[in-house]
Amino acid sequence: MTEKSLGSVISLRKGVRNTDDAIVSGIQSVISRDFFDAVFDQAQAMYIARPDGTVLYVNPGYIEIFGSIAANRAKDKIFPSLKADHLDIVSRISTTKDAETKQVSVETPQGTEYYLSRHFPIIDKNDKFIAVCGSFINSTRQVNAETRLRLEKRRFLDITRAASDWIWETNADGEISFVSDRAVQAVGLPPILLKGKRLTDLGKFHSNDGELSKAESAIEKHIPFRSVPMTITNAEDQEKVFNISGVPVFNEKGRFVGYRGTSDDITARLSAENDASISRSDLEKAITEITQKNLQLEMTAKKAVAAARAKDEFLATMSHELRTPLNAIIGFAEVIGMETFGPISDKYKEYVGDIHNSGKHLLSLIEDILDIARIESDRIPIDIVKTSLQEMIRDSVILVQKHASDKEIDISEVRITEDFDLKVDPTRCLQIIVNILGNAVKFTPNGGQIGIETTIENNNLLLTIWDTGPGIDLDEQAYIFEAFKQAHNGIYSRAEDGVGLGLTLSLKLAKLMGGDITVASEPGRGSRFTARLPLML
Repeated sequence: MTEKSLGSVISLRKGVRNTDDAIVSGIQSVISRDFFDAVFDQAQAMYIARPDGTVLYVNPGYIEIFGSIAANRAKDKIFPSLKADHLDIVSRISTTKDAETKQVSVETPQGTEYYLSRHFPIIDKNDKFIAVCGSFINSTRQVNAETRLRLEKRRFLDITRAASDWIWETNADGEISFVSDRAVQAVGLPPILLKGKRLTDLGKFHSNDGELSKAESAIEKHIPFRSVPMTITNAEDQEKVFNISGVPVFNEKGRFVGYRGTSDDITARLSAENDASISRSDLEKAITEITQKNLQLEMTAKKAVAAARAKDEFLATMSHELRTPLNAIIGFAEVIGMETFGPISDKYKEYVGDIHNSGKHLLSLIEDILDIARIESDRIPIDIVKTSLQEMIRDSVILVQKHASDKEIDISEVRITEDFDLKVDPTRCLQIIVNILGNAVKFTPNGGQIGIETTIENNNLLLTIWDTGPGIDLDEQAYIFEAFKQAHNGIYSRAEDGVGLGLTLSLKLAKLMGGDITVASEPGRGSRFTARLPLML
């Protein structure tokens, strides 16, 4: 509007009805022309409308805010209808004659703006309701401030809920004036029933006997306290422990007005700490026991080392003290048998032969025992070289041939047509083959048969020595590789000599060279001993 006053606006209007003039006259009689001239064009957005909604006046502020809806016609200055929600208000006031206050929002290019609108009836000097006036005051800053305040309050409450289980306030007399809703989970009572009570009415602070708790002492001095445990018994007679923290509150004049604080449920934590303490105690006991056992093991290990040293010394003594006289016995028996110093009778020759054979057998037994002892103490040397299997088979046959011939055992199948290069210690590998062949000859009945088979498997040679002997029961196969064990009856009733060290020594030697020995046998169907030996690639 560019007119200076409502009066001038009315004077410019064409075709305005007499009733409108009367209304305007009534308004002018209530509100002076000077007020219209001085204020309306510069005032906050406003409108004046008849009770039926016809627009009588809108100022530039209203046009600027509500745009084309309230834009005037350029020529006749007759205004179109108000906004729909404003018309609703005018209609209600026309009925109720009561003022209304309402917050409205308007979308602008700069964003949402808020206005506090007040709509009220206009009464003439005769108390006649003649119009409705509405004014709009920009409250965007206030609304935004209130929104930020709500968000900050919500953030504060969220943080408080996250940091504690419930919050509380007391007045200067120590009576609870506020407690959050979550307190009902702790004490089993709604907040309204807790107001007026003291903290000590809810439960008992933890303290030394006969002394005030840290919280109660701090409250007397009006100083902060933090994380003081309190045991609270809820409505279900369950005891829970809470850490109570509080700070004193003072007004702007510095006068103490009460406390504010938080409470955290630490029942589960205390239970876990108690369990951890018990576990720690059990662990400490276990560590003590382990330490004691370690000491015992250390003492045992020292004894074992001493025993091993004594065994080594014994073996060295055995090696010298037993071999020397045995070699002498064997040598003297050979000299006597050759009648070097004169003829002897046939009976003495038989005795000398027995002495010679017994000496050699005893020397062989001692050698086996010493070898097993050296293996167990990791003192037996193993020299791995490329070794011909065919040569070892030939040497083995020579060593067992006489015994086999005496028993008329056929060993013609103890041979191979294709040679193999083995990755073994030749002396120890020959010892293995001789032991297995010797056992086959020993336990195979007169007129039996012994043979050899070879197979290649995963870079290993499987050398199988089979016989037509009595076979071995399955339950006896489990321990024939143990020292001093033989199948077929006890040590005093064996038909064959030996103490059962050959297979034990052979298995240990095979494992030292990366191989193994297995057996497959059935009673009455002979035995098959298979030595797995690595091939030289």
